[in-house]
Amino acid sequence: TEEPVEEEQVTEGKYKDGTYEGKGDPWEYGSEDATVVIKDNKMEEITLRRLDNEGNEVNYDDWTGQEKDGKTYPNLKQYRIDIANEMIEKQTYEVDSISGATVSSDNWKLAVKRALEQASE
Repeated sequence: TEEPVEEEQVTEGKYKDGTYEGKGDPWEYGSEDATVVIKDNKMEEITLRRLDNEGNEVNYDDWTGQEKDGKTYPNLKQYRIDIANEMIEKQTYEVDSISGATVSSDNWKLAVKRALEQASE
């Protein structure tokens, strides 16, 4: 009789431990970037940032979903935490974008993807 073959998890060795930076594509209102910390081949910590057109990180207290001068500023203060937590929980950048902050969400995913590409080289 044949012995059953155990399937090994392929995730091991996928990412090198370290801290990696990735950037989303610049757009009309600035850009997004990410810092991803890899430990034991897993995403352990993700910091998502929103940058203005000068490349400075925005004041997230201005981005809490409130209306200002007739414009509604999406709650990036919370969204950036929610998306980062979901990516860590699922161990992938492929999470749902947040309605009302689709461009930022998509750019954060792109930034994390680019950081992970560096981690896997």
